[in-house]
Amino acid sequence: MALLTDDPDFGTDYLKTHLGGNGDYYITIVHEDEYGIKHSHDVRIAMSGGNAPTAVKLAVSKLYKALEEENLNKYPQD
Repeated sequence: MALLTDDPDFGTDYLKTHLGGNGDYYITIVHEDEYGIKHSHDVRIAMSGGNAPTAVKLAVSKLYKALEEENLNKYPQD
């Protein structure tokens, strides 16, 4: 299961991350609408080059590892 938002007043949203085969990290927000349909949007953080400063790359890596340790990097229905 992904990390469920702590603010359900704005809908049902989840946060997850995943590691791409190229070594880049992806942060995903999954929104479940009023009909139960899930929509997701990914943001890619390139580890080699890219726009993110080194401190952000390290933070995303730590977020990924923390969510993995808590078993929170799965799509919401998993």
